[in-house]
Amino acid sequence: MEPLSPTDSVHPYDATWRERVVVLGLVYGALVLLFALGMSFARGATLELLGLLPATFFVAGKFLPLWAASGKSNFGPYELGAVVWLLDTIWVLNIVYLLEVFYKVGPIRRGLMKVQGNARLVLRAYPRVKRAATIGVVAFVLFPVAGTGAIGGSFIGIFLGMSRQGLIAAVSFGGFLGGMAMAFAAVHFEGAVRSLRAAQASPAIKYAVIGGVVAVLAWFVWWLNRKYQAALAQAEAEERGS
Repeated sequence: MEPLSPTDSVHPYDATWRERVVVLGLVYGALVLLFALGMSFARGATLELLGLLPATFFVAGKFLPLWAASGKSNFGPYELGAVVWLLDTIWVLNIVYLLEVFYKVGPIRRGLMKVQGNARLVLRAYPRVKRAATIGVVAFVLFPVAGTGAIGGSFIGIFLGMSRQGLIAAVSFGGFLGGMAMAFAAVHFEGAVRSLRAAQASPAIKYAVIGGVVAVLAWFVWWLNRKYQAALAQAEAEERGS
């Protein structure tokens, strides 16, 4: 295995200001246009959607399509599922194209570079981890806990060295699957919808789910650390033999 080159210390999400303006400008320009059209032609539905957005991020997560089953919404389950998908996609685009801001803060930059270098070393020694990383990011974004999962999934993908396009696709795909799956449940499984609502309202179940996710992530970090130590030992052995 070849040692890390100097360029490996540079994060793979460098973007020019032109790229940021084009991508994020199109995203937010489209949102402003849609808001203006909504306030002009569907004011009630637009105001409802504005109220649902913070609830989606802080509380509802992938459960947002269940709101349509209440009979109080202007939107159908699949429309709200599409909202979940769009939110996840917007989040990952923001993180990917604004990541350089984090690298301008000294302590954060050093920590990110160290974690990224460790992840790259593991990926060089064990290429299969990278393939599993894509599945892991999709699954993390897909999981219906509070919040969309897009932020955590994005940083997991970054630390594991996923490409910009691959990470955007994985997070967006996870958001689409999660939103549509919950919309399907809202339409076809009324009993399941009631159970999920009750589960979301129960603090015990909610914290049990969150605890389970934390436990899985802790195991993943432990497993990744073992792989890193093995990769480091392998790299040192190859250097001594060369």
